[in-house]
Amino acid sequence: MSFVKRFQNALESLHSLPEDASYVVAYSGGVDSHVLLYCCKQLNLPVRAVHVHHGLQSVADDWVKHCQAVCDALNTPLDVIYVDARAVQGQSPEEAARSVRYEALLRNLTNGDCLITAQHLNDQAETLLLQLFRTAGTAGLSAMPLSRRIGDYVHIRPLLSFSREEIVGFAQANDLRWIEDPSNDDVQFDRNFIRKNLVPLLETRWPEIIGQLSTVASLQANNLRVLEDMAAIDLANAIRTSEYQSKMRVYDVVSVLSIMQLKKLTSARLLNVLRYWIIKTTDSQGAKNSPTRKLLEEIDRALINSQSDANPVIVFAGFEFRKYQDDLYLLKQVVDENFQDELSKEVDWNAVLPLTLPFLNIKLKVVKATGKGLKQDLLNEPLKISFRQGGEKFHPAERQHSQSLKKLLQEANVPPWERDTIPLLYFNDELIAVVGFWVCKKYAANENAWVVDAETL
Repeated sequence: MSFVKRFQNALESLHSLPEDASYVVAYSGGVDSHVLLYCCKQLNLPVRAVHVHHGLQSVADDWVKHCQAVCDALNTPLDVIYVDARAVQGQSPEEAARSVRYEALLRNLTNGDCLITAQHLNDQAETLLLQLFRTAGTAGLSAMPLSRRIGDYVHIRPLLSFSREEIVGFAQANDLRWIEDPSNDDVQFDRNFIRKNLVPLLETRWPEIIGQLSTVASLQANNLRVLEDMAAIDLANAIRTSEYQSKMRVYDVVSVLSIMQLKKLTSARLLNVLRYWIIKTTDSQGAKNSPTRKLLEEIDRALINSQSDANPVIVFAGFEFRKYQDDLYLLKQVVDENFQDELSKEVDWNAVLPLTLPFLNIKLKVVKATGKGLKQDLLNEPLKISFRQGGEKFHPAERQHSQSLKKLLQEANVPPWERDTIPLLYFNDELIAVVGFWVCKKYAANENAWVVDAETL
């Protein structure tokens, strides 16, 4: 079977392109992506190319010219995207470049487009070895899938069953011209070290090692599917609906699990369902990172199997894990990250006018009370809005005695992460209302009364 026919079979088995959509080739100018683009044109597919200019090489501008010339010769549209691929602290150069590249490619997709990248059999083997040396689990050892969802789109790798030798041979036979990235020879990068030094050594002992490693990755992918099927069952038994409806909406409740149900699982199944849960829920919220085993074990130790009064916060990719009343919460902060700084301040308020608190994304306004509310004459007094600092006492209109505000909020089943964000209304340094909950008995009225309503901006 010809190379192009094999490519066509692989492509058709992976994805059916919607009408008016295109295959979008991630075109670096190297031999692999050139062959990928060339095969698409040989099959008269609706295709366009995208070149990501990382700005990391002095010859990067020359690569753009080369890619444009090739696409002009193939009568193929080319988009060039300029990105800043410099690594931040704690990030490897390869990781930084890969991350910004896929972000740029994803932003370029429209109308049901399908992203195609040119990873091949040797890349798969190298990825498996990289993951093995990083002590990866089943998901990591599955290496690269033939097809995956990336945001709202599909990403496929139709060359994954082709060896590097086959691809180069096809390029040479068809007189294709490509560029070589000099950084591919730098063995300070782990993948290059594996490609240049380790794989050739392994091949002297096991000539079929590339194919064998790819088979191992495929077997691990099968194992991963079994684990995910089991995790889906365990997740269905543990998932809960949050009973608390936030009045301030500082955090969105993304998902909630029953700790009691989680504790029924073996350690291995517990970590498995946590991983599956986190990936499924955070991916839909735009997260890009998979949870590490260290993170999963920390959630198990600090939240699931911790003391009942423990209240730690575990942060991951812009999300927070917290425990409350035997439930495990996955939260996402929806206000400015520095909102805590504002909670120590007092705000003067003329209650006749609405008061906007942008750091909490809310607006306070006076509304007519449907039950007990505050006396009408308080509207003409200078009032203040503050937030819980600890030690506050309060006497709700419905109660015989005053209690600590902390105790009242606990009884109202307000989660700890919400308690400090509830606006408190003061008159003459006296707490007269807890917005959204109670008014003070001393200042309460049954007629012509008012309360403060918090409205999300």
